[in-house]
Formats: sequence, structure tokens, C-alpha cells
Amino acid sequence: MHDADLMPVTVLTGFLGSGKTTLLNRLVRQPAMRDALVVINEFGDIGLDHRLVAEGDEHSVVEMSSGCLCCTIRGDLSRSVQQAWEALERDGGRPISRMIIETTGLADPAPILQTLMTDHWLAHRFRLDGVVCLVDAANGLSTLNAHRESQRQAAIADCLLITKADLADDTRLARLREQLSTVNPAAEQLDVQHGEIDADRLTARRLPTPGKAGQQAEGWLNAASYTQVSLEPGLAPTPAEASAPLLSPATAAPLSRHGEQIRSFCFSVEAPIAPEVLEDWLDLLMSLLGDKMLRIKAIVNVAGQAQPLALHGVQHIFHPPVELPATACPDGISRFVFITSGVAPEAVTQLFDYFQAPEANRPS
Repeated sequence: MHDADLMPVTVLTGFLGSGKTTLLNRLVRQPAMRDALVVINEFGDIGLDHRLVAEGDEHSVVEMSSGCLCCTIRGDLSRSVQQAWEALERDGGRPISRMIIETTGLADPAPILQTLMTDHWLAHRFRLDGVVCLVDAANGLSTLNAHRESQRQAAIADCLLITKADLADDTRLARLREQLSTVNPAAEQLDVQHGEIDADRLTARRLPTPGKAGQQAEGWLNAASYTQVSLEPGLAPTPAEASAPLLSPATAAPLSRHGEQIRSFCFSVEAPIAPEVLEDWLDLLMSLLGDKMLRIKAIVNVAGQAQPLALHGVQHIFHPPVELPATACPDGISRFVFITSGVAPEAVTQLFDYFQAPEANRPS
């Protein structure tokens, strides 16, 4: 099955009190969400008027007044969704058009993205459509500064929803926007009042699909929003030397003494990249620094291949490469976007330089 045929999944994240329940209550009433499956951690206030659709041994699926279906995460995400799916099939195969997964306020969303990529059952039915993060305007700055989870939620997101803006003055709101732009410069920022937003604004932020125009791929990568870094001329370092500047407090700009050093940058390569260089570089990069690679996006011009590839990784896990039309990379330049936890750009570029150098010239 092609990626385009899989069911889209939106991951909804945000720290405690950011307004996820209010947003969900508004979303599930919209016609676009009628055939959606909403996977949440507990029903809370989201259920409102509903009837039981199906019930399994450990699981139940309820239909809300809008027609939207809802189930809870009970331990393992894959098991919970499978139980809901099987319960629906026993009830007559109610069609589902999309899925929304709400994380807990203290959750790092990366494991959910990895599960969607690696779990066999999920990966053959669903694809990531985007990550939406809610940020409370009144408390967002202090939350970002104090909590690692909040920083990671914002850094991984494709779209940032600023809630409760009416409770923050203009100065505080401007500072929050600036901080969010530092953490995640490419994410669209949208103001949301009382959870009211058109569902269509939150969807279709996914990995490009084969046959789509290059403009979609360019918008997905949004490389121009990031700080551009380049290779420094000189002798290629050893792998150990390349990974040495993992953390560089003198030049890093941590959010606070409690937080992480979230770094976002774009690395470009003008010449086509040999497949073995690309594979060896990414393999070692993930081996050395994978847990600190919050998200990687790339459109790559691979030597010997007519079509560029779209790459998407979350920490140690990569989505299978997607072939794009030539219009996705018209200038032939490969572009890699990195959102990291404290990884200096030099740790990435120098390691690439090591593998790019002719093998005879590599230091042992």
C-alpha cells in the first residue's frame, strides 16, 4: 500500500493546562471530524453526549453526538488502537477517515511518532499527517523554561497553537512567539481562542508523497526558516572528533538552567550524495547522537538516482524514504533540517565531511 493510501494521523500534544481538551471538544463537533477516531488518555470532559458503539475485553469505543468515535489509550498505543479497530469491525465496520492521538501533558511525543513508523500493524494502516502542539500564552514562557517535556513538544511540532492569548499582555505574547520561533522556526504559529479553529488548518502537514508536486515537498521541509550551516574547509575529522562538539555551552543558548539546548539548523550539500555516504553518515549519526535528534527532515539528491528522496526521522527511527518528482529538488541541492537537543551543527557537518572525503584521505 502506498503512503498516500494510508489513513492520516494527527498527534495533538501540549503541556498541562494548554487547552487540549477544550480544543478537542470543538474539533469533534466539526463535519470534517465526523468519521475520525480520537484516541485519548482518558475520557474526562470529551465524552459529553455519546453512546457505546462497541466494546472489547478491555476496551470500549464510544460515538459522540457529532458522529466522531473515541477510545482511550490503555498502556500500549498499538494495542489500544487495534482493540478499537476490532471492536468497530465486530459492530459492522464503521468507516474511519482519520485518527487524532492526544498525548498527556507530560508526554514526549517522539515515542508515539516512532510507534507509528515501526509498529507493523499501525504502519500498514496509518501515516503521520502532522504534530500539533498547544502552548498556553499566559504560562507558556515559564513552562518552556522549566520543563523539558514542553520544549520537546514545541520542537517536534509542525504547527503551534497559542491558546489563552487574551490572558497575556502584548509584551509577554511577543516574547513567547519569539521563544517558540527560536525552538522551532519552521512551525506555523496560530492563535486559538476558546479552542475554536477550523479542523482543516491542522491537517495535511504530512511527509510528501510520490507523484506530488515539488511545492508540497518544499513547504514540508521549509528549509529557509532555519539557520544555514556549511562544511568548514580542512582535513576531515575522525568519527570521534566529529562527535566531540556534542554540547558547546559557550555558544549554545539554552532556554534556562533547567531546560535543554534546543538547536534547529539546515545543512545543505550541493553535489549529489553517494548512497553509501548517505547511509554510513546517517547510521553513525543515529548511533552516536540518535536520542538527541528530536526530528530530521531532508530532501536529498542521491547520486545515480533520477528522483530525489524525502527522509523523515525521529531520534533513532527513520520513515522509509519517499521518492519525489524532480521538481522537488530543481537546483540539485540536498537539504537536511535538524531539530536537536543540544547537538552542535559541527557534530553533524564534520561527521558528513568524514564520510564524504575519499576513503584514502580519511584519518584512521
